Amino acid sequence: MSSAPSVNILLSVYNGEKYLAAQLDSLLAQTYRNITIYIRDDGSEDDSLSIVRRYMQKSLSEPGIRMILLENEEKRNLGYMESFWTLLRESGSADYYAFCDQDDYWLPKKVEKGVAALEKEDMRQPLLYSSSFYYCDAEMNFSGEPQKIKVPVQFKDVLFYTPAFGFTIMINHALRDLALSASSLAGIPHDGWCQKIAASMGRFIYDPERTAGYRRHSATVTYAGAGTLKMIAKWIRNDIFGAGLSEQHFVLERFYEEYGDRLGKKEYAWLNLFRERPVTVKIYLKRLFFPERLRPSMGGEIALRGCFLWNR
Repeated sequence: MSSAPSVNILLSVYNGEKYLAAQLDSLLAQTYRNITIYIRDDGSEDDSLSIVRRYMQKSLSEPGIRMILLENEEKRNLGYMESFWTLLRESGSADYYAFCDQDDYWLPKKVEKGVAALEKEDMRQPLLYSSSFYYCDAEMNFSGEPQKIKVPVQFKDVLFYTPAFGFTIMINHALRDLALSASSLAGIPHDGWCQKIAASMGRFIYDPERTAGYRRHSATVTYAGAGTLKMIAKWIRNDIFGAGLSEQHFVLERFYEEYGDRLGKKEYAWLNLFRERPVTVKIYLKRLFFPERLRPSMGGEIALRGCFLWNR
């Protein structure tokens, strides 16, 4: 497999002892074998590091798979954003990079399918591949299907929404380099940033086949897979009454600063419309009556239009 494209799997760990072993087992069971698994512990206070070191020994008997631990002797807790950026920055060079959460479960052909899809494309452009998954409970019992991503994914579709979950994403080297070229990535979620790059300057590839299980348990912090009413309440609480939209405006402004001069005419116009300050009457009306959907769910779209109405 030495001639096969190389894949770096980037796994950030924090107090993940309960489910970490199952995830590592699923990584070692991948059918694609030219893999290096880079792991960074974000200052865990449980047995996570011991589990990682045990699996590092176990990986020695797995042909084509290596495990490398990025040392964190000071046990610094960077938070998930900076931890993943550190992994992407400090991992060795590879053809492809796949983000990995500590408590999910990858089906055996997840990496193989991602590589096969990306190998069909022009490697000179920034590429992002995302596959579907299934929701499950803490014991990995099936509990539901995610919303399918509507294709093609355009830049407008990722301005106020992140269609692909981080653990479903694989990117190529061109996208990795473009993402890391930013002057600062502080406060920038890795998954959303990479999707904005792919949708505006490269290609966003979606595979509707399920390749992983998304484990939802008591420590899960996202609303994904929650009921409709909970999702609507979440949008209203975060966007209209919370800081959610301010955080998204921050990301849009940073994206404009880093890549505005590289965007096509249409992509630049979309970005400039929604990041521009101060808001004139003309901009206010163009936002409020923007003719296309910006979020796939009705609850999310209503909450966003409400923010435009109140000039948030």
